[in-house]
Parts: sequence; structure tokens; C-alpha cells
Amino acid sequence: MEYVFELVPFKKEDIVKIVSSSKDFFDYYTLPEGPGGYPGISSIATSIYLKAVYSVESIPHVRLYDLNRLALLSIANAVKEFELRGLLLLRGDKPVEGVIVNDIGSEEALILLKKKGYDFPIGLLLSLNYPLERIIDRVSMKADFYYVLNYSDHKFDTLREVSKAAGKNGSKIYVFILLGIGKNLKLFKKLGQPFVYPEELYETLLKLRSIVDGIILSSPLDPVRGINVLMKYAV
Repeated sequence: MEYVFELVPFKKEDIVKIVSSSKDFFDYYTLPEGPGGYPGISSIATSIYLKAVYSVESIPHVRLYDLNRLALLSIANAVKEFELRGLLLLRGDKPVEGVIVNDIGSEEALILLKKKGYDFPIGLLLSLNYPLERIIDRVSMKADFYYVLNYSDHKFDTLREVSKAAGKNGSKIYVFILLGIGKNLKLFKKLGQPFVYPEELYETLLKLRSIVDGIILSSPLDPVRGINVLMKYAV
């Protein structure tokens, strides 16, 4: 099972601190673009920086709310030419600045990039809050990988069925694990998102490793402590 860290690129000093201390542990980093609709450091620029300076792999996210088809293809060209690990397609949150660009959705973007012949891994999001039939329909799109949101222990059976369907298509499944520590707790409770306490992490990882390809640790407001907790309980 792979270990991935959700590295939110807001400040270079934080990126340096996090990556310097954890690059030998994580298989790769995943880089949100404008999380919450707020401007950060470009995920594409961050991904190229991480590869050039630290020789580590990362997957940038692309917010389709901000792009038309031309801009999407330019980003895809950057992923291809700089040989980045892949690209995650998502709609994104409503931007705090500017207007929404309703040119292309994530499934349509996946089809476009595949039609254009891009052969790097392309991923989509899956939310376990939807009915199983609807989730399986999205899996049938045959993205190279899926990031799973809203996992909790009582959704294990649903996740297992999703993983089986993805495996038949050759798609990989990565599950977000939101770590309930410090300031994260207030944030996750406010957003109504399921999270895992540190003392629950080992059993959660042990249970997941038989059905998923990897987990993505999310500890946005306390990243260093979150990484230390995962290193302690990793299986």
C-alpha cells in the first residue's frame, strides 16, 4: 500500500519544511490547486519544483472551474514534457476571486485528454456519499486512478465494492484519511467530514491495505505533526 501526503502549497517555506522531513517516507505528494477557492502556489509549478529540487514525485490537481479547454491542454503539456507523475481532474470550489468558467467538466476532460493521446496517469475524485450505483458508473469511466473522499469505517463494504470495480478496469484507488488532531479537528467538524483519531489510525490502515492501492494523509492545519503520527502507525 502506497502512502501519499496531501501537500497544500500556500507558502514555499512550508513546502520546504514538509518535504525535507518526509520525502524518504512518502511514495509521492498530491498537490491541491486553490483549495477552498483561495489562491495558493500553482500546483503545476510546485510539482516541477519538487521534482527539480528534491527528485520527488507529485500529482498536481487542476481546477476546471478556472479553465477552458486550451488552458487544460497547456497544463497537460506541462505534465507530459516535465514527466510529472500524473494529473488529478476536479471541478473545485467556487473561487473567491473572479468567475466560474463552465467550459468543461471532469469526466469530459478525462475523455478529451485520453482522446488527445496523453499517456500519463489521469485521475478523478470519488465521493462515498453517493449511492453505490452512481459511484460504480463513475468508475466505469476508467480513469487511471481515483481519489476517494468521505471514507469512514461504516463505509468499508462500499469501498470494497468500489475497489473491486476499479480493479477490473485497471484503475487504482487511493483513500483520503483525514487525521483528527489539533486545529484539524475544528476544521473537519465544521465541514462535516469524517476523520480518524491518531489512536484509530493503525487499525484503519491495517483494514484498508487489503483493498486499496494507497492512502492519502490529510492534515492541512498541522501537517508536520500529522506526518509524525502516520510514521508512527504506518503498517
